Amino acid sequence: MTLADWLANRWIVAHEPTPEEIADLFAVVDRDLVDAAIARLSPDWQLGISYNAGLQLATLALVAEGFRPGRERAHERAILSLRDTVGVGAETVDLLDTVRRKRNQVNYEHVGSVSAKEAKALHDEVSDLRGKVVRWLKKKHPELVPPGLKS
Repeated sequence: MTLADWLANRWIVAHEPTPEEIADLFAVVDRDLVDAAIARLSPDWQLGISYNAGLQLATLALVAEGFRPGRERAHERAILSLRDTVGVGAETVDLLDTVRRKRNQVNYEHVGSVSAKEAKALHDEVSDLRGKVVRWLKKKHPELVPPGLKS
């Protein structure tokens, strides 16, 4: 299914991106990646913060393509769209989607269900994803690249 199909199904909506919006989303990603590495935070919170950074990267790529997620299943759609926007492999998309589902349990139902190793692995994956998104944005949408954006 293509993004055009998603638009026809109203899973995403048309959106006019701006460089300022992209810069703001990168600022959230960068803040979250720094915060998720704070050692005194529980692995549960580290995972949740890294997940948010990944979600914002997915949203950023969708926005750069001229879309926003619709209201229904917005997080899921943003994450799954990484295949069609940045061309991210199934392993990364599946990891983010798995964490998306687990995050609700961590936030509301179970404490301590995330290991430090698991939190670190997601942080590393999202940090790598950030680099891929930056390279993709510079190649595909150079007009939206914020000044001074570092890979």
